[in-house]
Amino acid sequence: MEKKLKEIFEEKQIFHKGNDKPVLSLENNSRNVKEGSVFFAIKGTTADGHKFISDAIKKGATTIVVQDKNIAQSLKNEYPQINIILVENTRITQAETARKFYGYPDKKLKIIGITGTNGKTTTSHIIAQFLEAYGKKTGIIGTTGYKIGDKVISEGRTTPDAIQWFSLLDRFRKEGAEFVVAEISSHALDQYRVYGTEFDAAVFTNLSHDHLDYHKTLEEYFLAKRRLFEQLSPEKPAVINADDNHGKRLIKEFPNTVSYGKNPQADLKILDYKQCQSQTCIDFEYKGKRFSIKTSLLGDFNVYNMAAALLTLIKLGMPIEFFIEKALSIKPVRGRFEVVEENGIKVIIDYAHTPDALENVLKSINKIKEKRVITVFGAGGDRDREKRPLMGKVAQRLSDIVIITSDNPRSEDPMDIIRDIKTGLTSEKNIFVEIDREKAIEKAINMAEKGDIILIAGKGHETYQIIGNKTVHFDDKEVAEKYLKKAAAQATAQEKC
Repeated sequence: MEKKLKEIFEEKQIFHKGNDKPVLSLENNSRNVKEGSVFFAIKGTTADGHKFISDAIKKGATTIVVQDKNIAQSLKNEYPQINIILVENTRITQAETARKFYGYPDKKLKIIGITGTNGKTTTSHIIAQFLEAYGKKTGIIGTTGYKIGDKVISEGRTTPDAIQWFSLLDRFRKEGAEFVVAEISSHALDQYRVYGTEFDAAVFTNLSHDHLDYHKTLEEYFLAKRRLFEQLSPEKPAVINADDNHGKRLIKEFPNTVSYGKNPQADLKILDYKQCQSQTCIDFEYKGKRFSIKTSLLGDFNVYNMAAALLTLIKLGMPIEFFIEKALSIKPVRGRFEVVEENGIKVIIDYAHTPDALENVLKSINKIKEKRVITVFGAGGDRDREKRPLMGKVAQRLSDIVIITSDNPRSEDPMDIIRDIKTGLTSEKNIFVEIDREKAIEKAINMAEKGDIILIAGKGHETYQIIGNKTVHFDDKEVAEKYLKKAAAQATAQEKC
């Protein structure tokens, strides 16, 4: 792809024009710079792009974008052959430039953005599976990776940076996608990663305690999420959880909202739901008409995820009857209330890593348990410390046995994290500590009896552990299956004796 400088930057942004070479790529990481690149010097939370400008120029960058006039002047003097772009906000300009560079791909797709603390991944996958069943080729951008149909493009963070975002939308368009369903994180909104994107619908699932290491307060966290709805055109549907306090606030603040939930004022009302065998049966009401669906997705929270998905598709003009018929074919997402069972012992693997998510999962498990609930969990290092004791409190209240372990400790001492969790406990009864996550899972399975349910929470689909500055392979499901089979073999051997 090749563009002229004036095609992607406004004349007023060009502080110094040093060459007329075509723009061949956009980069914000100096390691990826090549001949003909535009380099955006962005000051991030962990690195300052200004420190890598000289590296970018050495590697062939022909244009540098900055937001500091002194730096711009210094670059003009030192590198007269380089184009210098001076802007008010490099993040916003990065998004605007990427959108132009990739030919406004958002205008050629129908894009559904989903934000909230919990439920983004499952809701996005429900919508995408429904759309595919309806014959609409669909791309997914989110925590579990980026894919189109069954084709996995790459793994990545929940929402990519602005350059990757518009590049990915362009790729989806070229591969024939009509729709893109994307998880939009609070970090992404705060950092303008999707700035300028024309969304066709926006969904708010809920908001609870998370990411306060970054946002500092719950209000700041909410205001970051709110940006998605500020960006949405008034004629496009904003689909809001009417049972969430922050959702109620969005309903009051934006005129284009439609809502779902148990709330009598909700547009799509959840009337009743129950688990029947390995399915969830749900009764909804929409525009005075009652209808029932069955889904293989388990847990109370998935009732809300299903409601959000259905209402979004209805508001995009698709027939609800089709999705009622297809609901049972929707597959669970990897690491989201994922069940592994052997010899009467059920293990549930879930990504729950916030107090609210952990509580929702455990409440759902308590509704289906036969005997005891054994919970294995930890908390991530170098992240929101305030949620640790809250998670400890929830786990103790809703479990019969709790095993506290490691969960991506990063640069922190795992025992320091565990001590933070334990401050939320009321006693040490039935509380165990095992730093080694594999041994913690083994311990839970060895102490389990037929009819018990073990919850392994926090990592879900992740296949790694971050310990110090190393990333090592670790898969909760893989480990659980290993020790379930071992326990079953030992039980069989004992019976033969």
